[in-house]
Amino acid sequence: MAIYLSVSALIEDDWQSHNVREFRIVQAAKAMHRLASGTHRKWDVWIPRLDGTVPYEMHAYPRSSGIVLRKMGEAVEKACGGLPKTAVPEIIALKTERFGLHQSHPLPSS
Repeated sequence: MAIYLSVSALIEDDWQSHNVREFRIVQAAKAMHRLASGTHRKWDVWIPRLDGTVPYEMHAYPRSSGIVLRKMGEAVEKACGGLPKTAVPEIIALKTERFGLHQSHPLPSS
């Protein structure tokens, strides 16, 4: 739910974004998919000039696309119900208070 609300707030706050349902649910599903998948490896690599090892990490994620993203997005959208209608404006207000207007907003007239 947190991911869906965050993505919804980002899309709503960005005046140049595609503010349509399918874009919102697919973007939220992509973020959820990244958290639930991937290959993560960590090992030490020998560096001769340092005469020692340094830690090395690899993170690889499968391509997220297709109908599975739409189904995942629809499921989380359904789980959120009417929450985004009240939460998204509050999230945007808190974000604006802390960080200012999104760069896509027109400059306020003086």
